[in-house]
Amino acid sequence: MTSVQKIGIAAIAGLLGIWGTSALGFWQLRRAAAKEILQQQIDAAARAEPTPPDARAFGEPASLVHRHVRLHGRWLPDRVVYLDNRPQAGQAGFYVLMPLRVDKPAAADVIVNRGWTPRNMQDRTRIEAYRTPDGPVDIIGVVLAEEPRLLDLAQPPDRRLKGIWQNFDFDAYSAASGQPALPLVVRQDSDTAVANPTFADGLSREWPDRGGALQSQIDRHHGYAFQWFALAATLVVLLLYQVLRVIRHGRPSLS
Repeated sequence: MTSVQKIGIAAIAGLLGIWGTSALGFWQLRRAAAKEILQQQIDAAARAEPTPPDARAFGEPASLVHRHVRLHGRWLPDRVVYLDNRPQAGQAGFYVLMPLRVDKPAAADVIVNRGWTPRNMQDRTRIEAYRTPDGPVDIIGVVLAEEPRLLDLAQPPDRRLKGIWQNFDFDAYSAASGQPALPLVVRQDSDTAVANPTFADGLSREWPDRGGALQSQIDRHHGYAFQWFALAATLVVLLLYQVLRVIRHGRPSLS
């Protein structure tokens, strides 16, 4: 193979490498930008005044995701589910997911994450006492498509009502309760427990920052983009080095 052929091969490989690494860098930047837009939408929804969803929104539950909503209904404590392995401030505990039967704007069961309760360290299956009002309640919360899922354990999942579940599954809930629920979860706000503001249910609602995980993803995309662009810059330097070497010495370093 002649020196000219080697120069051509090296130049083509270098240009392809620069193009590929630069394209990957811009792809990471686009992913970061898309998640920044989503973060802005989440922040705007969280700051908005809570409003009751209308009938159309209940017909299209996905349109409620990230919204700040006000709901009026009655708790169904016999259909509660406890999500395991949800720590708070370094302490193990459970999320209390309970359906709220609402009548307006349409009759429906809405799964509400009422809050967090600590695990009993002597008996992990024992749920610490909390209070549930009997009458109508008004709650305010932020809508999620679902509670973030954890890795399912090896053993068969618990799918009993009043049981301890690793992850909430809407189909499994419908099968266990005989009553489907809207495919969304409302995380109840800490300062809007019920119509009676003096009522204390004994649950903590210090939710994790919903933007924290998303922001870490945005930062990670920026970090990946920097790495790809740094690699592209390195390839540019190497290609220029080869070209200058040929100009000065009449041969490439590949010989």
